[in-house]
Amino acid sequence: MTGPKSDNPPIKHHYIPAFYLSRWKGPDGRLCEYSRPHIEIAVKRRAPDAAGFEKRLYELEGYEPALAQQVEEKFFKPVDGWAADSLDLLERYGHRAPWDSHSRSAWTRFVLSLLLRCPEDIAGFREWWREDFGRTDDALEAQYRAKRSSDAPETFSQYLAARPISQIERHQFEILYSLVDNAGAGGKINDMHWRVLEGSDDGPTFLTSDRPVIRTNGLVQRGGHLALPISPRLLFIASHDVALLDDLLRAPRTAVVKEANKLVVQSAVSFVYGVDDSQLRFVQNRFGKVPQPRLMDSIIRRRREAVPLAPRPSPDV
Repeated sequence: MTGPKSDNPPIKHHYIPAFYLSRWKGPDGRLCEYSRPHIEIAVKRRAPDAAGFEKRLYELEGYEPALAQQVEEKFFKPVDGWAADSLDLLERYGHRAPWDSHSRSAWTRFVLSLLLRCPEDIAGFREWWREDFGRTDDALEAQYRAKRSSDAPETFSQYLAARPISQIERHQFEILYSLVDNAGAGGKINDMHWRVLEGSDDGPTFLTSDRPVIRTNGLVQRGGHLALPISPRLLFIASHDVALLDDLLRAPRTAVVKEANKLVVQSAVSFVYGVDDSQLRFVQNRFGKVPQPRLMDSIIRRRREAVPLAPRPSPDV
């Protein structure tokens, strides 16, 4: 996973990227950030690059400084760069965007990344990986015994426990990459019908948050869809159910905006974003009240329950 060293590795790791948040900036070049440090909602004006990040969120332990930030620099930065081009297509053309396989997959990958890259997701993923990394089974132990040299640890579990933290970190984030690039979930989203709903000019604007993806009823069930505000006036919606999409596009725009905002604000963990503070009372009454189930939590739960193990380094790595 290592790449060329950077003279200025980025330590601000944007889990809600600036290219996305910049759609909400006002004439002053800043957006409105709602947060809840205590009971009352606090409101601040932020530059997009000064919001939606945590320092050293994806930092690799055990690596020298020039390489420790490569998850952000070599993986998420390209993911976001490609998605920025796809977002331009959505804004310009709506659901008539001239997609090709790269631009469509780039947007899908970005949507999946928003479900997996937030601080709570990464903290849970790290905890699970440290717990799971040393777990083995009879087949792996037998394979290890067949290759074990006389001076090697007696068991494969002991061998794994003795691995340097840099190797543990490297394998951990390779698994994260595979989740963001998951062909199964990504294929389902790619195969959905995509629409862009435009809000009314005189109604409330769309809000977004640090949990901006709206998921309803799975990806394949009837009525299942996902949605993401992509600007103060635009909402991206994807579903296999064309009738549902048609109904949403015909629905009163103000009602759709209010419903999307309710779900986005209720799901927020630390931040809600808008163009101004005109929806302060709306945010105050709903902030974080109904968190959506986290995709990362369900992935970790399934992996803990599953018999197959995550990929392990072979003894001769």
